[in-house]
Amino acid sequence: MNERGFTLVELLVVLAVGAILLAIAIPSYAFLVNSSRLAAVTNDLVTALHLARSEAIKRGIRVTVCKTSNAMAETPVCDATASWQQGWLVFVDGGTKGVIDSGDTLLRVQDSLSAVVTITTSNFSSFVSYLPSGKSQGPNELANGALRVCVASTRRDIIINNTGRIRLDTNTC
Repeated sequence: MNERGFTLVELLVVLAVGAILLAIAIPSYAFLVNSSRLAAVTNDLVTALHLARSEAIKRGIRVTVCKTSNAMAETPVCDATASWQQGWLVFVDGGTKGVIDSGDTLLRVQDSLSAVVTITTSNFSSFVSYLPSGKSQGPNELANGALRVCVASTRRDIIINNTGRIRLDTNTC
């Protein structure tokens, strides 16, 4: 009688080969996840900045992107003490610069990001405004600066020049 099936040795060999392949693949997968997360956050922030600039030019009024700690509240507000990874708002800024007043229109809301993401800035500590000319401006009246998005040890810099145009650069955290 000829029995069909796997022997214990064959099964152990298959499990050993599978374990080796997993040990090789898992670190690469973590890198892929972190790279994807970095690209997604950078793209979300760049999209918000492009929206603010185009709306400022189209509407002929200041449009601001500010950081917030309560993005999903019924009436979210800008919060200078929050961190950028807690979320941001894009709004038509007709009143006090960098503050959502009663007549301002909220255009976009970004909720908080993953805990592994950090965002640091230069010249845009609490908000980035765009004037009707398309020129950018931070809270200290400077037009240029950067937002640095870090995930794991990889960093993408969102660099805003004097005219409000954006370019990206890759670096390490």
